[in-house]
Amino acid sequence: MQRCYTIILLIVFVFGISRASAQNTNNPLLYSNQAVMFGDQVSPDDPVTIIMPGTAYAAGFGSFLDNPASAALFDDSFGEFGLSYKMVNEDADYLGQSGSADDMQGSVSNLGFVYRFPTTQGRFVIGGGYTQNAIHNRALAFNARNDNSTITDNFKTPASSYADIAYSTYATDYGDEFEDWDESILRLGFDEYGEYLGMRQQGEIFQRGFSGEYSLFFGTEFQENLMIGASVGILNGRYRYDRIFQEIDEFNDYNSDFIDSNNDGLGNTDVDNILLDDDLTSRYTGFRARVGAIYRVTPFLNIGASHTLPTRISIEETFNAAIENTFDNGDVFEDLTESVFTYYVTNPSRTVLGLSLNDLAGVSVSLSADYVDYSNTSIDFDDSSLFEDEQIENDFIEETFRPVWSFRSGLAWEVGPDFTLRAGYGFLPSRFEGGTDDKSIYSLGMGFGLSNDIRFEVATQYTRWDEVSTVYEYGVYDYSPLDENPPTVSFQSEDAARTVDRFQVLATIRVNLY
Repeated sequence: MQRCYTIILLIVFVFGISRASAQNTNNPLLYSNQAVMFGDQVSPDDPVTIIMPGTAYAAGFGSFLDNPASAALFDDSFGEFGLSYKMVNEDADYLGQSGSADDMQGSVSNLGFVYRFPTTQGRFVIGGGYTQNAIHNRALAFNARNDNSTITDNFKTPASSYADIAYSTYATDYGDEFEDWDESILRLGFDEYGEYLGMRQQGEIFQRGFSGEYSLFFGTEFQENLMIGASVGILNGRYRYDRIFQEIDEFNDYNSDFIDSNNDGLGNTDVDNILLDDDLTSRYTGFRARVGAIYRVTPFLNIGASHTLPTRISIEETFNAAIENTFDNGDVFEDLTESVFTYYVTNPSRTVLGLSLNDLAGVSVSLSADYVDYSNTSIDFDDSSLFEDEQIENDFIEETFRPVWSFRSGLAWEVGPDFTLRAGYGFLPSRFEGGTDDKSIYSLGMGFGLSNDIRFEVATQYTRWDEVSTVYEYGVYDYSPLDENPPTVSFQSEDAARTVDRFQVLATIRVNLY
């Protein structure tokens, strides 16, 4: 395992590594956070079901993700193709300075078919295709002076994945003449251990990606007014984390002849700026299955429930990092590292309950409640040498995440035979114990006929939340064991308070099949 700085925070070395209370658990680079994110399902990305939950209602093509029994409620056979456009804007406060960043991405949101078999009694409907169910786009920009820590305090930590390239570029060096611990280059050359003059930090962090399912499903009227259904599918997704992080000696505080850049044995320069460019790309797949049932209590009232089985996901992760260190005399030292690591995640089951009121004077209402115990997520590094790390990480997940009930609601008004208006609201509580990043989701949409056999559906969704998340983690040395032993280290994080506004537009063409 090479991209290991999220794991080495947990390993106990002779240095005495420990977690510090100031370390933020909302860190996108932690394996625990990625494990939960990759397997999660928010709502199907078709413009009907994203507003009207399909737990007890015949919404759009993606209804089977809420409840495969909903397929039995479709009256017609059809094919469907949809696109999505996503934009995120984030305002952030980092070390008292504000910044703003945005990002956009587009993709195919759904493609598939539904076929209703002719029957003399009851219903039998099958379908298949692709539907997106989660998006990962985030954007962060920051620019502030930091007199407390430096990102090189991350490079110096034991077993850091940046350690070798940081040393070769003079971003770190040996802490003393015994050469058994590393120190940030910005904390060396002073009378006191660990002294630091401060640097201006600027950078951008972007997260992009999505997940979806390639599925086959069916729904049938098992008994009068009782629909049952099932689906099987391949979960497929990708995620990319890109970070540009630069530290600049804006006031020329580091202006000595401390560093020997030409290797002649004499110091001749000092640091001007340090640039980190790193990225993490994860591609993941897994098998997913769900079952469900809907009961028509009256012609106007349906109740439904579905259960998604635990999903085992295989993740291949590629990590790249480059450090460039520019000195006052113009010399530049740069180096890079790359690695590939494969691991596995088991995501917990998902239970959904719902009801719908159907066509009451042209108005329909659909409600659903989803239950997931995120603390039951588990990681498998599939390597006996990492067994202890695996156990510590899974204990951390159990302590950090919690069971969550999330809620979605939608209302549809049939204005006329070929025109429908929709509106919806959803609430997603934080997955973290004591978390404050609850999400509110607002949706609007409409559908209208382009001809007897072609219908156009469109929806827009707005999600807003506040959170405090990690920009980078760093090691804090306790130098008291010196000179007999290396310093001990605990971990803290520099965080940004972020307000997130995410917009999504979905459009679908549905064509009736005969």
